[in-house]
Amino acid sequence: MRGSLLSGLLVLLLGSSLQAQGIYKRIVENPGFVTANTSDIELKKIVLTDEQTQVDAVFYGKPGTPAVISSDTWLIAGKNRFRLREAGNISIDGRTEPDLIPENGELDVILSFAPVPRGIHEVDFVEEGTGRTVYGVQLSRQEPYVYVPDFLKGNRQEEVREIPEPGLSVGKAVMNGYILGYDTRMPVRMRLAYHDALFDKVWNQTIRVRQDGSFHLETDMLQPDTVRLFINESSLRLFLVPGEEVTAYIDLPRLSMSSSRLLHKKYEKKQKAWFDGAAKIINTELAAGQRSPALGVYHAVERDVMENETVAAELRKDAEIVKPLCERILRRSFLESADDKVLEAVTFEEIRDYVKLKNQTLQAEATRSESAREAVIGELDGSLAGADILPALIEPYRGKAILIDFWATWCTPCRKSIKVMRPLRKMLASKDIVYLYVTGPSSPELVWKDALEEMTGVHYRLTEVQWKSLCESYGITGIPGYLIISHDGKLQDRYVGFPGIDILQRDLLRAAED
Repeated sequence: MRGSLLSGLLVLLLGSSLQAQGIYKRIVENPGFVTANTSDIELKKIVLTDEQTQVDAVFYGKPGTPAVISSDTWLIAGKNRFRLREAGNISIDGRTEPDLIPENGELDVILSFAPVPRGIHEVDFVEEGTGRTVYGVQLSRQEPYVYVPDFLKGNRQEEVREIPEPGLSVGKAVMNGYILGYDTRMPVRMRLAYHDALFDKVWNQTIRVRQDGSFHLETDMLQPDTVRLFINESSLRLFLVPGEEVTAYIDLPRLSMSSSRLLHKKYEKKQKAWFDGAAKIINTELAAGQRSPALGVYHAVERDVMENETVAAELRKDAEIVKPLCERILRRSFLESADDKVLEAVTFEEIRDYVKLKNQTLQAEATRSESAREAVIGELDGSLAGADILPALIEPYRGKAILIDFWATWCTPCRKSIKVMRPLRKMLASKDIVYLYVTGPSSPELVWKDALEEMTGVHYRLTEVQWKSLCESYGITGIPGYLIISHDGKLQDRYVGFPGIDILQRDLLRAAED
């Protein structure tokens, strides 16, 4: 009752204020926005006058929950900040008895802020007390402007509607992407979710967005399949193909607004992303929020293959054979040589290869995690030689920046530089960087193992042939020597001799973030 009275008084005051001034009033219904880090609040209407800026909002929550907003709530445009002054139907900091969220889980509230000047066309709604933020709220246009390259705007309906080959196909699906409309002031949480039928698990993979809005992801897959890409409070259905690459151009505002309760109907059928590469037509259709005819054709062919009684029976049999191994791998109890006999019993080699691939991926993740706390000795096939050595060293850590340190137990400058690096490694602990240390047989094995007690990271002791080949291939003419591999697997920098902390910090940050 008290909250309703306050709301009524506030509305009357706002109306009286408008009548008194009678000069400037602009109303924005269901304003568009770029992205949000919360689904608890949406902005339904903004009324701009010279006296105040009124925001009609909807708060969502569990029925019966007290409705409270922080006094530290602002409309922000660059360096300009406009503070919350009054509120109706919701308590500021709990200073008055708060209204409760009704049974439908939605509460309409009225918020009054300091007036936003007429020349400002976009603001962020920021509740700094809780961190809830709606970015890029539009005051002068319905939809945020996003630059879409011309080559994406053509008539794509005339393209050949090719579909991937149905069936098992093991490998890493690769996506490179660009978030159109992204701004560095907008933190973006991004992850990929893939339901793995063989392991009966949803794999969730965190994806890092670079400062230019680009991103890169790789995920193990048993067959072409649909996945979900989550960006803040919105999601995009994708179709990925193992062993192939697709490039995505994602319209962040449209994707965000299509997940809004207030704007969903308006944007659900609009094109929210464009694609090049694998399954381009399927992905383009899915990103328009429609049923994909191309995906329907794919599923029809796939169903014909999988409904073959002989094939279906063999698949079920293979799944039962590998089920105990999958359960062990999920518990981080990794495959041993004795398990090869079990895997040889499966009919489909793709299932065998996929179990081995997931084992390798999860084992590398466990090694990487363990190497941050202590020294981990890596294993490298002694028969590897020449150009195969470096790819084998870095393959388990794809997607991460890698520092490869060439050293030896007898090399005093090497040991000194490793010690000097410790503060830098601690400073960069939050970055996706893996530290690999390689040495050769000139480091006696027992001495080498003793030295590792004080050296966290992943360590390899190469054969003489491997050591010489790797050093010659990459110009490591003396030690300590360093190779820096960027997150996309490319050689970024090479140094002979310790280049200094500042240089390594700069290069590692670039390798992890560019």
